[in-house]
Amino acid sequence: MKKNLKKLVNQFKIILFHITPLHFISNITYKASRIEDKAIKNLLIKIYISIFNIELDEYKIKNVEGYKSLNDFFTRELDLSFRKNIDQSKNIISPCDGTIAGYGDINNNTFIHAKKHKYSVNELIHEKGNDYNNGKFINIYLEPKDCHRIYMPCDASLVKVTHIPGSLYSVATYATEGIKKLYSRNERVVLSFQNDQYKMTLVMVGAVNVGCVTLSDYGIIAPAKYRNSITEFHNKEDMKHYSKGQEIGMFNLGSTVIILLSKINNDWTENINTKEKILIRDNIFKVY
Repeated sequence: MKKNLKKLVNQFKIILFHITPLHFISNITYKASRIEDKAIKNLLIKIYISIFNIELDEYKIKNVEGYKSLNDFFTRELDLSFRKNIDQSKNIISPCDGTIAGYGDINNNTFIHAKKHKYSVNELIHEKGNDYNNGKFINIYLEPKDCHRIYMPCDASLVKVTHIPGSLYSVATYATEGIKKLYSRNERVVLSFQNDQYKMTLVMVGAVNVGCVTLSDYGIIAPAKYRNSITEFHNKEDMKHYSKGQEIGMFNLGSTVIILLSKINNDWTENINTKEKILIRDNIFKVY
C-alpha cells in the first residue's frame, strides 16, 4: 500500500514539473538565497539544516553565523582533512560527495541509465563527434545535504566549456526514472578535459532551484545570460591545467555530475555500486 502511494505521489510530482515554471521558481530561489540580512539568512540556514539534517563538523565554517547568506551555506567549503589523502596513482577519483545513480559502459555512443533510459552521448554533451564510444560513464547524484563543490577527478587540461540551456526538472531518483532523457533535457554545463592518456568530460546537470553553476576560474556559467554557450581553448597556452583533487566549480544546490571516460586500459574500483554513497577523493576507476 505504502509503495503504491509513494509511486502515485511521485507521478503527481512529475506532472507538476511539466506545468510549473521551473526557471521562474529557480530565479526566486537565486535571489532569496543571496539575502544577507543577518536575521533572515540565519533563519533560512537553520530551516535548511533542520529539513536536511545537516552536520557541520566536516566543514570549515562550523556555525550558522559564519555564513553571509543561504547561498554561501549551500556552497560551504569542506574541510578536506575529513576525506582520503590523494595518492600518486593514476586512479580517477570521485569529484563530489553523492550517491551513485548509475554507471556502466558506453556502446554505440549510448549508455543505459536506470535500466531503461537510453542516453545519446552526442545529445548529452551537444557534440556530434566524440571519443567516448566503448568508454565508460558514472552518474553521481548530489543530495541537498551534500557538499556542492566539485573537484578534479584526475590530472588534465580543460579544452572546452559548453553551456547547454534546458529545463530544470528535479534530478531525484523518482524523476530520473520517470522522465525520459531527463539529463539531456535539463540545463547543464559540459567541461571537456584531456591528458596524454585519455579524454574525460564532466557534465554538471542543473535542476530545479539549481539555476546557477559557477566555475572556480571562470565565474558564473549558467544561467545563460551570464556567458556565451561555448568557450573553446585551441592553444595549449590558453588551456587551464588542473591537478587531481583541485576544486573546479560548484552548484548552488544539490544536483548531478556525470563523468564520461574515453576507452583506455581501466576498470571499476570495488566500491562502485548503484545507490551506494561515495565521497570526494574515493577511487572510481583503476587506470593501468
